[in-house]
Amino acid sequence: MALSSRQLQDIERAYSEGLSSKEIIQVLGEHGEPLSEATLRKYVQLGLLPRSRRVGQKGKHRGSRGIYPVEVIRRVDEIRRAMEQGDTLESLARAAQATRAKLSSVRVALDEALDAAEVDFGGRELDRRARAALKAELGALRKGAKDWLKAVDRWMGEVEQAERSGAKAAGATNGRAVATRGRRGVV
Repeated sequence: MALSSRQLQDIERAYSEGLSSKEIIQVLGEHGEPLSEATLRKYVQLGLLPRSRRVGQKGKHRGSRGIYPVEVIRRVDEIRRAMEQGDTLESLARAAQATRAKLSSVRVALDEALDAAEVDFGGRELDRRARAALKAELGALRKGAKDWLKAVDRWMGEVEQAERSGAKAAGATNGRAVATRGRRGVV
């Protein structure tokens, strides 16, 4: 049973800051899509899912926890759909690994750069109005980066779907629509 577009959007809104592996397993289980910790690790090892990033916990001696981008839920759904159509994990990994690995690296680098900018910005002496305006602009940059990453990830899913369905000729005509949609995410 695949997740509907509406369910995926609701999950992405509810967990916009990301999910731990436990939360991924719980959310998928609640939607009738059970996933084991071992399967999640296997998908990450094959490069089908991005690695988690470490996020510090508030409080003394609380350490950190691994957080995955919320797009992992959509990606797990895509992997399952592909496997239902006869693809293997290995064939999916070969097709997507290089591009998805680079996209994952870009995602991590963007997060780190924007976090560093926020720390730098926080340490500067600015009047209240300038601070508020710059904080809003940084928020818009974060949203734009997230939207762009989602658009590229969605485009890659469409490329993989077109390849699986053998629609090479349809891909040439749909390519313009996909590219337009990707540009909208950059704005």
